[in-house]
Amino acid sequence: MEGYQLENSREFKAAMELEKALNDTCFDYKKFADSIKNYHPTLQQSLFRLIREIIYVQADDNRRYDARNNASHEVAKKLVEVIEMECLPYI
Repeated sequence: MEGYQLENSREFKAAMELEKALNDTCFDYKKFADSIKNYHPTLQQSLFRLIREIIYVQADDNRRYDARNNASHEVAKKLVEVIEMECLPYI
């Protein structure tokens, strides 16, 4: 896309807000995950679609990663094998 800048997208801005939350040592992953069940079912499906895309990015051998996130990179590569053939329909 000509002229496309990730930094100007709403998706980038949302990801940066999540980054701020994750950087807080008091962030409770379980509470965050439990909160998802309050989403509308269609949005739960959309969130899982996002999680799948995040797994693909984490698994990419061409992206920058180091010893601090090597474990998530390796787990993501295993998860790709499980999820790549699964369909997540828009409902």
